[in-house]
Amino acid sequence: MSAPEPTSDRSDGLFLWLLRHAKAVPDVPAGGSDHDRPLAPRGRRDAAALGLRLRAGELGFGADAVPGLVLASTAARTSETAQAVASALGLPVERRRRLYYGSPTDMLDELRTLEDGPRAVMVVGHNPATHALALELLADDDEAGRAGLDAFSTCAVALLRAAVGKWRDLEYGTATLVGFSRPPYDR
Repeated sequence: MSAPEPTSDRSDGLFLWLLRHAKAVPDVPAGGSDHDRPLAPRGRRDAAALGLRLRAGELGFGADAVPGLVLASTAARTSETAQAVASALGLPVERRRRLYYGSPTDMLDELRTLEDGPRAVMVVGHNPATHALALELLADDDEAGRAGLDAFSTCAVALLRAAVGKWRDLEYGTATLVGFSRPPYDR
């Protein structure tokens, strides 16, 4: 009798989608705070279009690394962005307060809590932390990846492949850039 097949092959690493929230309205709503700023109409369009492109595998990268979970900041604009993308992919969204203007280290710590979570995860966050985390995760010799991440505009998404088998082992300098894209996605 042969041994059972492993339920998850992690030999090719983990995939991390880093998405900066889509375009938000510039002004704080009456009686609210920065945390309450919703997406602008352009932001809603970009997030919805990105979700559809991801579902169809039309970004030109990442079709084999579709996220199994979306983590999002609790801010209105990140929650709305995450929900639009996750809805198109049929994915759950977990909102994490620590991702609201947390540091790259806070974001990394949240990822490490995933234990044996899905092989591919998307984090929807804010700048400058999202951009900084992407750069920090890249291996020192990934010069092309660093050049490709020159700016992280609203609704920009990067896919990194980390050469680790478990989220708790994710460290700075362990990833390479698979792809990067920014809106418009509805072309």
